[in-house]
Amino acid sequence: MEGLSSVEARSLAVTARRAGGRALRLARSRPAECVIVLQPVESRDSFFRSLRADAGLPTLARELESARRASRGEVRHIRLARREIALARRTLVQGILNVTPDSFHDGGRYSDPHRARERAWRMKEEGADLIDVGGESSRPGSSPVPAREEIKRVVPVIEALAGKLGIPISVDTTKSEVAEAALAAGAEMVNDISGLTFDPALVEVVARHRAGLILSHIRGRPRNMQRNPRYRHLLPEVIGFLQGSLRKALEAGVHQDAILVDPGIGFGKTVTHNLLLLRYLPALHSTGRPILLGASRKSFLGKLQRHAGTGRLHGSLAVAALGVLSGVSVLRVHDVAETVEVIRVAKAVRDATMERPRE
Repeated sequence: MEGLSSVEARSLAVTARRAGGRALRLARSRPAECVIVLQPVESRDSFFRSLRADAGLPTLARELESARRASRGEVRHIRLARREIALARRTLVQGILNVTPDSFHDGGRYSDPHRARERAWRMKEEGADLIDVGGESSRPGSSPVPAREEIKRVVPVIEALAGKLGIPISVDTTKSEVAEAALAAGAEMVNDISGLTFDPALVEVVARHRAGLILSHIRGRPRNMQRNPRYRHLLPEVIGFLQGSLRKALEAGVHQDAILVDPGIGFGKTVTHNLLLLRYLPALHSTGRPILLGASRKSFLGKLQRHAGTGRLHGSLAVAALGVLSGVSVLRVHDVAETVEVIRVAKAVRDATMERPRE
């Protein structure tokens, strides 16, 4: 737990010890402190009761309870204006539909509205639970697209699908104008790769429409994000960014159950940064929100694969399996049918239990 005052850090340490655990106060960075709490499983209920009873730690108690529910898989649905999407312990698939001429994997393939609609229906038939429509490439080095052009690309596709496809549509945008037009056309979620940092007005649009919101971590902007990205402490910085974005959304009136978080694989990260985030994915449960993972076909996978002929498909499927085992709620992918099969096997492994011996 980071960003604590000295009083909070001291109180937390005392509470942890009284409940049978340990608390390590790390090197202090005034005015905030960082505390690691090690609590045995059998005493965690006692620890949480003590936290709730401590008048000095009400916010921390709420945040930790939320994180605990998320890590246990107790966040059971995503709440949208017109429906709820069940989660339980099922991993959903969000199909990527780029209606752009320059996206890194499928640029230009679905820029024609008719072909885009066909692709959306195909992904649904293959098992997609959501469709993410994007009108601006966020590949490294890409330049921003004017809002008017982005609206021109995404709105006809959304209008043609909304109310007919039967599954929710999200719009992949960082602009409030585009979000407004897309939600008015029938989209139900906004996927903001900037985590509300590019356009402060976007969160107000989401709140007013009671839409879902995906908050991603990014360092820099697409045109410069891969120029020597550096972190002092990768996980704390990514999680802290997402927690800050989450607070902005809640303060603006977005419902907590409408929000997902995304570590932002490839957005201002080296290969090593991406691998570390994937290895420690469960740490994102500390935000208290379901995790969406979007690593499909990204360039770091090509640097790991020996053969490039599969177009990073094998690496994408390996990451999908890892995501299921790490408790990810949604996988954002290009290859829906293949990912659905991977999820089925990975889930069977994750949920396998030892049979009780017969007496």
